[in-house]
Formats: sequence, structure tokens, C-alpha cells
Amino acid sequence: MAQQAKKSSTDNEINNKYLTFSMSEEEYGLPVLSISEVVKIEEVIHIPHSKDYFLGLMDIRNHAMPIVDLKRKLMIFGDTSAAKPERAIIIQIHGKKIALAVDSVSPHVMSFPPETIDPGPATVKNTSSMFITGVGKQGDRFVILLNLDNLFTAEEFSGLFQTHA
Repeated sequence: MAQQAKKSSTDNEINNKYLTFSMSEEEYGLPVLSISEVVKIEEVIHIPHSKDYFLGLMDIRNHAMPIVDLKRKLMIFGDTSAAKPERAIIIQIHGKKIALAVDSVSPHVMSFPPETIDPGPATVKNTSSMFITGVGKQGDRFVILLNLDNLFTAEEFSGLFQTHA
């Protein structure tokens, strides 16, 4: 019984861990359990006539993987002079891997227990907030926690894999 409670406590700790990264000078977080790896963006093969947030394909160990510009997907229009995204966070959604291009990734994982996550005010509950789980608070730091389940519509998701499955 005590061993089962310890396992449950460990599971909760892992569920509360987030990889943090930045885009346009804001901090964001993704649950570590949804992340396969983080890679440096090397070469991207651009696909003509694709969605504006779809950067193209990148080679990850001889596998063509779709790469999405997360700033464009989330319509984050911050500093336009910022350099191109440097890192890609490889996530798995519905059994398929997708690379999310971000400006930079923190080397540290942060923990946000449920009581430290603010769902945000009702006035921002709109279409764009469907991507957000809440705002994690740790001291004077605020991290926008993203919801991967709502990141792509079914049509968008299937479109990422149609021509390059």
C-alpha cells in the first residue's frame, strides 16, 4: 500500500514537470511527458504552397519530420527583428512526431503543481486561449503552459502528414 502511494506521488511529480522555452521574450512550457527530444534546427526543406506556420521538413536520423513554427501557429507577433528559431522540440501527438520550432529552450525543467497554475481570467477565454492550459507561477516568474491536445485541428494535423508520411 505504501509503495502504491509512493508510485502515485512520483507519477504526480512527473506530471507537474514542464520543459520551458522562449518565444518573443515570453516563457512557455510543455509537459515533459509529451516531449521526445530537443534538437538544433539545421536544414529545413521548404514545401511550396503550405500553411504559413509550416516551415517544412527536417531530417531527424534519416526520417523526414514536419516542423511547425510555433510562434506563427499561435499567432505570436512580438519582436519582428528576432532571429530565426534555433531549436526544435520534438513532440508526439496521436502517435506521430512533430517538431515545434522555438527561439530557445531552457536547460532546466520546472515543476508546477496544480495549485501554482492559474487558469487565467475569463476575459481571455477565447479561441486563442484554447492552446493554453494556464499560467504557471514560481516566485516572480510566470510561464504560459501550452495544451498540445488543441494545438492542431484534425484537418491541420492530417495535412502535416499527407505528402510526407
